Amino acid sequence: MTGQPKLWIVISRPDRLPNALVAADALRERFPGGIHLIREESKWWENAKWQEFVGGFAEVHAFPKVRTCRGLKDLPRLYRENVNRQRGVGGLPIDPAQDVLLCVAGLLGLGNAALSAHPDVYKILCVSQKAYGELTRTGDRARYRFTTSGWLQNRFVEPMAGVERTIHYKPRINPGGDGVRLRRLQRDPEDIFDVIVFMSNSGGELPARAEDQIIPSRFPSISELRDFSLQFNGGLATVSSSVGEQDRLRQSSRAEHRRVIFFGTPFLLVKNLEPTVYIEHLNKCLDYIRENYPGRDLVYRHHPFEKGEASKLNLEGFRVEDDREVADLYFLRHFAEIEAVYSVSSTVSRTALNNGLNSHALWRCFPFSETQTKFFRRVMGDVPPEFEIADLTKPPIAYQDRPASAQRQSGSDLRRGRQSHFADVNSFGNALKRAVDLKEKVVAAGVPTGRIQMPLPPR
Repeated sequence: MTGQPKLWIVISRPDRLPNALVAADALRERFPGGIHLIREESKWWENAKWQEFVGGFAEVHAFPKVRTCRGLKDLPRLYRENVNRQRGVGGLPIDPAQDVLLCVAGLLGLGNAALSAHPDVYKILCVSQKAYGELTRTGDRARYRFTTSGWLQNRFVEPMAGVERTIHYKPRINPGGDGVRLRRLQRDPEDIFDVIVFMSNSGGELPARAEDQIIPSRFPSISELRDFSLQFNGGLATVSSSVGEQDRLRQSSRAEHRRVIFFGTPFLLVKNLEPTVYIEHLNKCLDYIRENYPGRDLVYRHHPFEKGEASKLNLEGFRVEDDREVADLYFLRHFAEIEAVYSVSSTVSRTALNNGLNSHALWRCFPFSETQTKFFRRVMGDVPPEFEIADLTKPPIAYQDRPASAQRQSGSDLRRGRQSHFADVNSFGNALKRAVDLKEKVVAAGVPTGRIQMPLPPR
């Protein structure tokens, strides 16, 4: 193949689209041949409004999701769907000499298909600290056994279809327990990918005995998108190529009333507290938001599993939204309009924090048990002290620094000793640039790219 280098980004669900946009924005100058998005079709894409955000990609390639099988009778269907997907992915014009394959999500599905169909291309894996632990976790066969579909895939379908083998284990005791199953590629990530971008809250974490091919990084942030930074500060560019969308975002960036979002919780379903106690404390939190954000556009967003919770709350002054749009795309769509994000204990607050929004969790204002508070601390991880609200008599603090432009830091940033996402050496975008730079060093040294070899024998 000839031509200029291209970047191929693999994702599964639409909630990973913002991450793909950050990657594309950071690496666009490195790939003059264009940036392609490879996605896995599912109901999530059908229910999301995502088309307006993909105008910057040279092309979007969709491939069907392959469902697991439930027994021998379903085995032909599983094999047929895997082979058809491999043929489609293998037909993509990926040049192993120049192109780069970036797996952002969907590693066990579409990501596996892409890396197996193009074994010689330079491959980068973006993986969170938690997900890396799952991908390198080993299961003692005395305690674990294959699931039925996992055994059929590993022994028959995957070797015959030409994809990397996967492991799907479940414990021999309590196999239905939450979070106890083991799902990973049979090989370790270091044996498959040329570079691994290891994402954590601090951006400085690395796994034990990390190799040189592992680069530490913060999680991707919408605030890394240059166009969104300009938009927030009155600029005219956006990630969308739609003129109408640009006009809408121009107007929103000048809006007098900005949004403060509260994400609801299905407290009638997940009863960490008695509903009456939960309602009492949540209404106090809603009063706190009304008091500290006068004149703002207050929005209450339903949790997908809510069953009438909103009707039991005092939502005076709040506008209720129930469009079921995933939070990641909602933040992407309304980034310039959002002043703050709140929830009691939802990971959506953590997501908003990672994306450069002033986000807060209110769980410390509730009489949760010690076990529950330990769980919430573990889920939220390492967060700024302003993130968690513990005293409703003190006003919230806006702690995020939104960059003044894509090229420079503001004086206030420097006075506070903080870096913008563009200057942060451990930002997601800068980590990706380092990963691509390593390819140039590898090629210059005459080392072949692509780490996949012949499949291991069954074990």
